[in-house]
Amino acid sequence: MTTSTRLWELSDDIQTLESAITLIQDNQDLSDEEQEIQLEETFNQWLETGESFKEKAEKLAGYIRHQEALAEARKNEAKRIQTLAKQAENGAARLRKYLVAQMVRSDVKKIEGVTVKIGLRKKQPSVLINVEPEKLPAEYVKVSYKPDLTAIKKLLKSEAVEWASLSDGQEYSVTIR
Repeated sequence: MTTSTRLWELSDDIQTLESAITLIQDNQDLSDEEQEIQLEETFNQWLETGESFKEKAEKLAGYIRHQEALAEARKNEAKRIQTLAKQAENGAARLRKYLVAQMVRSDVKKIEGVTVKIGLRKKQPSVLINVEPEKLPAEYVKVSYKPDLTAIKKLLKSEAVEWASLSDGQEYSVTIR
């Protein structure tokens, strides 16, 4: 069983770093580039003061895990709330459909209530396509193109082409367990 670092267990210097980062990110007067420069300077300065790099990296990794767990919990809560919202929308749609059917059946076009006004109107007819989209005349079809980046990357590893290239920058990732 893995244990996650809790916010109250983090050292003051991590909380100080987070506060400094938040202040920079919330500063509306800075451009994105200026924010990025200040964030990097703040982080470098934090790494160079006080404890050793290894100790700070461990604390920072613990805090990253905490932030990732917080993000995951928020995503799960958002999914739960989205499900509830969808249920409410579906219930309202069913009731609306029932109301329309009953108004049509009763031949009632308008209701002037105390708190609401209800009006029944006929919708525009929908377009029904009776053939496969490929069999439609060209002027009635929208075509979009999307590059197959996986295939292009595979091609670029074996040969050079003038219409694409691989990025020069080396990117790294870190594993925290």
